[in-house]
Amino acid sequence: MYQDFYRQEVGAEEDVHRTLPFFATALGLIIAALNYAAGQLPAWHEVQGNCRDAAGQTYWLSVLGCAWPAVLVALLLVGAAVLAVGVLVLLALATRRRDYRRVGPEPAQLERARALAAYHRGRGLVGDELDAAVAVDLRDQLLADFAEVIPLNRDQNLRRYKRRALAVSYLLWSLFCALAGTILILATTKFGLLGRALP
Repeated sequence: MYQDFYRQEVGAEEDVHRTLPFFATALGLIIAALNYAAGQLPAWHEVQGNCRDAAGQTYWLSVLGCAWPAVLVALLLVGAAVLAVGVLVLLALATRRRDYRRVGPEPAQLERARALAAYHRGRGLVGDELDAAVAVDLRDQLLADFAEVIPLNRDQNLRRYKRRALAVSYLLWSLFCALAGTILILATTKFGLLGRALP
């Protein structure tokens, strides 16, 4: 059982790295959506030209009143970009090199077995009795090593998994903002929403 737990925690070290292609693909979609939507946003002087009041003046309130789709798209795109940067930061923290504890190394285990064999031979044990005594002592020592190492590795894996889960959450919100911004800019250009005041 301890061996299985140990293998599970050591194998979990690579789990975060295996999900990186998923994140790269999703971030590529976000970048493509940001690039498209940002390219469709009108220039600021066009917004000001469309949003002049009856006297030909441009005020912030008049700009916000008639250019709300462009302002909302810009906010969504900024939100998507900030969340995408958050994804990268969280992934960097999750994949940061950590010192996992290992049972062993093999030469130390072999030296321990030899020392135990010499000790039990000095007690007068030979043959099967010697082998059984050495095996019991080695097993007890390995159990103690596993019991010490497994919780330390598990704590590190839990920190990795929490950061990866948070990165997934940021990624989904970033995708949502990028998609909403893209849809809104499409609707704005298709239906000519720029220049129409909010109802």
